[in-house]
Amino acid sequence: MRNISNQAGDVPARSATRKLRRAACAAGVISLFGLAPLAHAQSLGDALRQTTFQGMIGAIHFDYANNGHTSKSTHSFAIGGHLIAHTGSFNGFSVGLGGYTAQSLGLYSKNDTHYDSELTGSYFGIQSFRQAYLQYQTPKVEIRFGRQLIQTPYANQDYYTFNPRAFMGVAGVVNVLGNGSDKVDAGALSLEDNPAAFSVFMTRMFDYESRYSSSFTAANRYSGTKPTNGFIAIGARYHGDVGSMQLTAQAWYYDFYQYAQMVYGQLDVVQPLSNGQAIFGAVQALTEGNSAGNSNNIAALTNNNVGSVNAHVYGAKLGYSFGDGSIALVGDYAPTEYNSFHHGGVVHPYNDNTGTSFTDTMQTGIANLGPGYAYGVTTSYAFLNKKLKVDVSYIRYLARYGFGGDSRNYTYGGAYGFSSTNYIPNQQLWALDASASYDLSSVLKGLSVAEDTDIAQAENRAGYTQYNHNPYFSSRFYLEYNF
Repeated sequence: MRNISNQAGDVPARSATRKLRRAACAAGVISLFGLAPLAHAQSLGDALRQTTFQGMIGAIHFDYANNGHTSKSTHSFAIGGHLIAHTGSFNGFSVGLGGYTAQSLGLYSKNDTHYDSELTGSYFGIQSFRQAYLQYQTPKVEIRFGRQLIQTPYANQDYYTFNPRAFMGVAGVVNVLGNGSDKVDAGALSLEDNPAAFSVFMTRMFDYESRYSSSFTAANRYSGTKPTNGFIAIGARYHGDVGSMQLTAQAWYYDFYQYAQMVYGQLDVVQPLSNGQAIFGAVQALTEGNSAGNSNNIAALTNNNVGSVNAHVYGAKLGYSFGDGSIALVGDYAPTEYNSFHHGGVVHPYNDNTGTSFTDTMQTGIANLGPGYAYGVTTSYAFLNKKLKVDVSYIRYLARYGFGGDSRNYTYGGAYGFSSTNYIPNQQLWALDASASYDLSSVLKGLSVAEDTDIAQAENRAGYTQYNHNPYFSSRFYLEYNF
């Protein structure tokens, strides 16, 4: 997605469809999620001496042909990484600090019209303390105050560059049934891997720091430089066994102040079979029904046509896993809601196509395309004793209001928040994603290499010559050393 942004981070970001780069960031980004052994310090001095460190250094190179379905091809390169420090626990209290950096080294000139600032921002470099928080943690409660990372369905990190999206405020988890980890949590606050059977997440965030900025802002991707009041999010997750079936259910409420309110829910089930096989399925639903925090803000996004948001997305997944592989059929549907933002488009100020919708791919997603539907197949397999991991997805989309590709839906100057009035009715698109990562720990512990490739093609463009720049080809290469 195009127009990598100013400090406010209000314009689009290309998506990270594989959550937190999956295996490619395993030791470092996962160590960022890591859990250090819980040590109950007897004094502040002991807590400081028990400080743990995790980090990552590496190189990333991006190439985009027909970037954003335009005639322009761009590229970006950076070296960088992060260093995370987390003290030991003293009476339940600890401190986390995380520094992040990305530097271009001048490989591509800023004056080059093909230079892309996605990795290093507008000044050939980004450096920031994205984490600086006070934490209180017991087996039942974990709460953080300050700069931090969170991972929820519609406010999250989109961690595919060196700089994850970060937030400033307060967030906490309460474990209602069962206990949380007995380790000091040094990673993004989340419900995803919480061992408690039933847990609740709550947050009030005031500012955020985009992946292209070195400073926090009270704005969001829709407000430009105009400050907002941030957002609140409340979520709950349950996981357990129902007979022989494994069940996970989650529900979330968001209030993106002055913009929209959202409710999201997802239910996942797994039915184990013999010999390491299983049938799995999931359903999801999102609604922003007739919501608007401030009609003037929505009117500004819709060229003063409407002052409300009315969006719904429904999805399903059905798959089969076997040994080290899996395959699944996926689909999502978004109905048309006339006289609202994008006639049924989702307002999502703090995330991109991060795989929340089952049919998200690297550059395309039904939530951002607006009303329509998507369906396809996703596969995943591990080879060579799980050192080589491969993911492939093929998704077809139909957008009721098409503009040659998802990326154009990040421009809001036309009626109802569309990029223009000259849309392609019922436009068909397809996307093919392929990613591979290889664990090089046999060469050097913590070393890995990965490549993500995406091809997005917009079809039925006859008579719309301004949308004829296809396919949109994306390549992202990663070399990382995690310690």
